[in-house]
Amino acid sequence: MDSYLVGLAVCLGFLFGWNNGAFLFGNLIGSGTATVRTAFAISVAGLVLGVVFEGQKLYSGLVGSLAPSATDAVMLTTFLVVAVFTLSLTLMRLPVSMSMVMVAAFLGSSFSSANPINAGRSAEVVLFWFAAPLATAALTFITYTWLTDFLARFGILAVDSLNRAGSGFGALLVSYALGANNVGLIIGSAGGAAGPLGYEVVAAVTIAAVVGTAVSTRSSVSGTIGDRMLSLSPQGVITAFAASAALVWVGTQFAIPVSITQCLLGGMLGAAYTKSIAVLNGRLTAETVSVWVVAPVLAFVAGYLLVLVW
Repeated sequence: MDSYLVGLAVCLGFLFGWNNGAFLFGNLIGSGTATVRTAFAISVAGLVLGVVFEGQKLYSGLVGSLAPSATDAVMLTTFLVVAVFTLSLTLMRLPVSMSMVMVAAFLGSSFSSANPINAGRSAEVVLFWFAAPLATAALTFITYTWLTDFLARFGILAVDSLNRAGSGFGALLVSYALGANNVGLIIGSAGGAAGPLGYEVVAAVTIAAVVGTAVSTRSSVSGTIGDRMLSLSPQGVITAFAASAALVWVGTQFAIPVSITQCLLGGMLGAAYTKSIAVLNGRLTAETVSVWVVAPVLAFVAGYLLVLVW
């Protein structure tokens, strides 16, 4: 059964990179601070560093945290549900929170199999999901205001150089957070009931995520949510990325799976409303938020029902 889990984990790594690359490239390229090649190099570096240095902190994000143990059937169901949901929403050009769907599917399949669930820990994770985008928006709002005041002291050329450097560094931080939190969760869950597997699994899932990110730079399927939802200045990109990375990093320290897309959207809106920017794709924003609410519920139900047929 472990071989099936590892295979699905590699598929999830690819889908994760494919879906989430849209945020990184949409904002970096849309703000004019980086080329596609530069954005890809930054993303790859961050992902790999995040997996290597802190990915292990999410190895117990499901088993050992939300539940003390899990059968192979529960883990296989979880991975299948996540794969179907992620692929479907990516093809619909909507960002999907893989971590939220994975947690929901795991809880649904565990409940269906009468596997003990840590209700208190599960509640902590859900509460963090609600708090993270709000905290990111507030942090972005504050730091954006400070940064614009600070940059007002410099000339145009100096500001342009600082914007480019800051945007690249912010994207590196977000990619690092993605690798540590989300990719780490996939890798840790690949071992199923046996726990995390060897370095070859770490490498395979990480490479798959890199390939998925590369595909997102050349395909219009996943879209560039940053371009389609709203336009940000370079300062908005810097502050939104830095604040998002900070919140995901905090979640990583407590082994909480966190949605980077939620945090980034919160940061983007926080930066936008510092100047009361009204150029916002309301329909896409509403669709994205709705997906975050509906997808976990459906994933829970799907996990619950699928276990019954095993």
